[in-house]
Amino acid sequence: MHESDINGYHVHVYFDQTSIDFAVSLTEQLHEKFGYQLGKVNQKPVGPHPVWSRQVSFKHHDYDEVIVWLEENRNQLSVLVHPLTEDEYLDHTSSAVWLGLPLELDLSIFTKK
Repeated sequence: MHESDINGYHVHVYFDQTSIDFAVSLTEQLHEKFGYQLGKVNQKPVGPHPVWSRQVSFKHHDYDEVIVWLEENRNQLSVLVHPLTEDEYLDHTSSAVWLGLPLELDLSIFTKK
């Protein structure tokens, strides 16, 4: 994958009923600090994500700053960061970065290219 293939990134912050308030606050801080687009607060598994989550979208030129900020502020939450390319399977596997404990995604929804 070349950098020119990347159209942006998604952050998926994972949480449960005991950590939802912190997760919402964390993602709101990302929005306030950087102006990133926030997704819905999903209180059920959605897509390949096995637990509750919230998505944040950002541009690739902010990658390093976002990773550092998340690592410093995520507390114990698991966070998936992946590129947006034409290959969603690779985006969510070998091209993804996990902060915290990795979760097992449901990759059956993606087609391997």
